[in-house]
Amino acid sequence: MSETLSLENAKQTLAKMLELLGVQAEITLPESEDYRLFLKTDDAGRLIGKKGQTLEALELVLNRILKKDMGPESSSLWVSLDIDGYQVEAPRHEAPHGKLPSDEIERLQAMAKDIAKEVKLLHRERVIGPFNPAERRIIHVTLEDDPVIETVSDPVADEHRGKKITVRIKE
Repeated sequence: MSETLSLENAKQTLAKMLELLGVQAEITLPESEDYRLFLKTDDAGRLIGKKGQTLEALELVLNRILKKDMGPESSSLWVSLDIDGYQVEAPRHEAPHGKLPSDEIERLQAMAKDIAKEVKLLHRERVIGPFNPAERRIIHVTLEDDPVIETVSDPVADEHRGKKITVRIKE
């Protein structure tokens, strides 16, 4: 079921998610070419959560559903949510390049080690990402001393300088 990502499809998917959560909200589309949905609701605090964590999770689930429905060509698109003027920061793969916060470095290191274990166990490569240059470096450096695993970045980056990484058994 491969088709281009439309905001109308994203709006319908989000409406169904909110219905299942029992939340009433008015969802509007942007006037620009921006991939963002605007919500007006009396349950803003519930949808935003502490420090935006619930909103971030809602965005993540929405985008995972959209990517599953739309296929690989939508992998670099991200639909952001604006709830009564509140938005979370850009998704992690669109974070500014350069120095990463220590908790983000630890998260990337743990993820890389977990994926390496999975690749060793299943003897099947995994493609992850896209990641910006700073994030890719953390993943490559974390796994560079592993005698069994190698990491390879895609040769071509997306419009945000993000590249996918293949984690596989060394040949």
